[in-house]
Amino acid sequence: MRNPECFGFPFGCASVVVAASVAGLLGSARHHVFSLLALGFVVLATGVATRLTATAGTAVIAWGVHSGFTVGTLGALQFTTETGVAALVFTAATAVGALARRFVHDARSESPHPLEGATRTRLSGPDTPAHPPPVGECDGDHRSREGSSWSARTQVA
Repeated sequence: MRNPECFGFPFGCASVVVAASVAGLLGSARHHVFSLLALGFVVLATGVATRLTATAGTAVIAWGVHSGFTVGTLGALQFTTETGVAALVFTAATAVGALARRFVHDARSESPHPLEGATRTRLSGPDTPAHPPPVGECDGDHRSREGSSWSARTQVA
């Protein structure tokens, strides 16, 4: 199974683009608060779902999109009081998301594991492996047993 945390920053960036597009359709060109709230929510959700570094990167991208495309035009970054407030909102969303992630993670770690208390017993001696290595039985193991029909059919001359 893949670790979903590995995709935090790309997830955040894609979510920023979607949220900014939806906010634009709702009229964020006139009412910049639509964009600020939508992007702040994306940063918060990214903070809960991913690591702090991915969330901080998402906050920077969100600020750039808000500053360059909602407040500014054609991606020209604006350094105004409004974009400063947006930076504070995104920073706060990053911090709150990281704290929420920590509480969620701590709550999960306190729940009992299904194998808690289970022990592993080794029946063989200390110098012998617990299980013999597989031969021709597992995916990726292309060794074959002597005399099997499979090895006879797949030999190359």
